[in-house]
Amino acid sequence: MKIPGQLSTEINTQVMPLTATTVTGQPIRLNQAQRAVVVIHFWATWCVPCRVEMPMLDAISRKYGKQNVQVIGIALDAGANRQKIAAAGASVSFPLARLSETNVRPRDVPAALPETLIYGRDGRLRCRFGGGGTTLTVATLDRVIPPLIAER
Repeated sequence: MKIPGQLSTEINTQVMPLTATTVTGQPIRLNQAQRAVVVIHFWATWCVPCRVEMPMLDAISRKYGKQNVQVIGIALDAGANRQKIAAAGASVSFPLARLSETNVRPRDVPAALPETLIYGRDGRLRCRFGGGGTTLTVATLDRVIPPLIAER
């Protein structure tokens, strides 16, 4: 079965060791050694479709967080301070960070928003949603996430 947003098996993009400071000032360090399913949501406070997806990702974070699924939102707002980003994402429980307070390489910043990347426990990029492509839905996330959790 082909899952919308699923990448071909030929893609072997690894999750980089992600470091960030959240809008609340907490450090985040994600790496492949944690063997977590990692969901990175690139968004902006001015992006309406991005903000529509936030509750879906929050539901996934709450539902699967205890099963080693880590969701992080990275805001691409150039001029927004931590407070503005925190206010825009106040309804979500997963951590939010400004792009400028992460180690995301410029070449890894999406050209179109929203974009959500899902990495398996092995650190490989498994799905990409948005960025002008497939739209994110809760039903699709509920089909994609459990098999990735089950991988050992």
